[in-house]
Amino acid sequence: MPVYKLDHKKKQRGKIVNTQFLRIYFIAATLFSVSIATAADGFPFVKPEEVGFSSEQLNKIESYFASRVANGEIAGMVTLVARHGKIAHFSAVGYQDAEQEIPMQRDTLFRVYSMTKPIVSTALMMLYQDGLFQMNDPLSKFIPEFADLRVLRNPDGPLDDTVAMEREPTVQDILRHTAGFSHGLGNSEYDKSFVGLGIFSTETSLEEMMTALSNIPLMNQPGSQFRYSVGPDVALRLVEVISGMSADDYLEQKMFDPLGMDDTGYVVNSDNAHRLSPIHWKKDGKFVPIDETHGQPPGGVLAQPWSANSYTFDHEYKGGSIGLVSTTENYFRFAQAMLNGGELNGERLLGPKTVEFMSRNHLTEQQHRTFSPALGFGLGFATVEDPAGAGYPTSEGTYYWAGAAATNFWIDPVEEIVVVSMTQHMGVRGTGALRGELSALVYGALIE
Repeated sequence: MPVYKLDHKKKQRGKIVNTQFLRIYFIAATLFSVSIATAADGFPFVKPEEVGFSSEQLNKIESYFASRVANGEIAGMVTLVARHGKIAHFSAVGYQDAEQEIPMQRDTLFRVYSMTKPIVSTALMMLYQDGLFQMNDPLSKFIPEFADLRVLRNPDGPLDDTVAMEREPTVQDILRHTAGFSHGLGNSEYDKSFVGLGIFSTETSLEEMMTALSNIPLMNQPGSQFRYSVGPDVALRLVEVISGMSADDYLEQKMFDPLGMDDTGYVVNSDNAHRLSPIHWKKDGKFVPIDETHGQPPGGVLAQPWSANSYTFDHEYKGGSIGLVSTTENYFRFAQAMLNGGELNGERLLGPKTVEFMSRNHLTEQQHRTFSPALGFGLGFATVEDPAGAGYPTSEGTYYWAGAAATNFWIDPVEEIVVVSMTQHMGVRGTGALRGELSALVYGALIE
């Protein structure tokens, strides 16, 4: 199977010592503007006031997260804020690798984990708008082994106590996480059995993953509730079946190449391995990488060293739920294309009405009760239904998602804002607050 590999050579990073940190990252605005202009080729970098932001307030993003680095709360972070398709802020603070004291760069590579899901969902919707399937099509139309799935009688019960499906899961179900599949990322007996089948093994192809999924019961009846799941892996397998192309070839040729996402893929080659940030966790009060030497924090399969460090060699698993590596600027390209109604720089992936369809809540009232009172879920994205209930400033209709290593992005169609933040942490207290902190900083800077 062909593999899309990152093939752009970048200059090796130097090291800095701790005493240099604040001086290096609180650089003059003039120098920052010059350097950023070359870091986001094809997108204008503008003074924040030109797009309705306060420079004074927006600059607090860099200083705030630099202070979190200085306080030992995060290792490092890259943040990009754009409005009306123009970049108003793009900063890198702290360390790409805290143990080696390698400074964070704006083109550092990150495992985006579940931020793979919106990209994959978009890929499937490209085939949808070509009329190649319908939302209510049963999955078994394309993956026959899903016709006879069983369902746990009790989600917490034994795996051999099952009942028949009341209806088959549909394509819409996998995109909105209502098919009844699990994600298998925890430490329950079900999760351990899930992983034990090799579902997330690097040697498991999507086709083989579907066979494994057909041999484990659904956790609940299809359509009965929202349950975060491996639905996007099923979606990516549908992309393969319907398009006749391998998943990685389809993404490369139909999405990444047209959007100029030349630093996005499943495998980081040797020329670019130095750009890939390790996943940090805290051991004895210090940031260290998840690896065989330092171990890992408590958690499921994603926190295992073999899983965290499987991105620099070719492997069979080209996932829809997890698996992609990208840069902050590359992911911005995808998000900006969605904000533009499916188009970027003359390259169109989707029609505006298709994007609108994806980015609205698809959960029924019953399903909504098992997700969040303030949020909905569309076809690959969470949606903000009640900004006050969300707990941080944003606009109604904003859609977004995040990754397991504390990456975040959101798209605000009302204010025409795109925000992407990248970091690599697992099991680190306080990183779950990054989304709300960044939202407060961004919207606090909005003055027009």
